[in-house]
Amino acid sequence: MIEEQPVPYMNVVNGKLELKNAPVGKRVEVITIIGNKIRDILITSSEGTYELNLPRAIYIFRMDGTVKKFVIK
Repeated sequence: MIEEQPVPYMNVVNGKLELKNAPVGKRVEVITIIGNKIRDILITSSEGTYELNLPRAIYIFRMDGTVKKFVIK
């Protein structure tokens, strides 16, 4: 029987990246809307919060096959 892996969850709230069901040891790439990678975050726990300190803009977050777009205000 094949066990289903939970789907990774990413959200940005108040300048912090929230992760749930994240693959430990993988990375979250933070990319500008024009394609420049500006941050590479190592995932150390399957659930956690990471401080971003990013200027106001639109960013793409990529983690192990999951891609999301966030607007930092």
